[in-house]
Amino acid sequence: MVVATPREVLDEVEPGVRVRYRRSEPPPPYTYAVTVEVEVAEESWTAVRLWDNADDVNEHHLHRYTQQEGKQSPEILEFKSINEAMAVANDEAREKGKEIVEQWRQS
Repeated sequence: MVVATPREVLDEVEPGVRVRYRRSEPPPPYTYAVTVEVEVAEESWTAVRLWDNADDVNEHHLHRYTQQEGKQSPEILEFKSINEAMAVANDEAREKGKEIVEQWRQS
């Protein structure tokens, strides 16, 4: 299995909320990870939601995080392709980042 490499993009979508997108280098199939992170102290960030295919390139996971218990067991998501999974994860992370952080803060 190919493991995600330092090929990544960071995008601050709201003050103190950013999306980190990582993808393995070519050739396909790709591994990816899309993470919503929140700034918890100056220059200190923590993950609050993660989409990935780290266990198998065709198995797509959604991990929620709580403040009390951290990373939760994955919800398995179904997609027709890795590209579709990456696009959906990126869109949801960017569009719902603030809401995702609020859910984490209340956990």
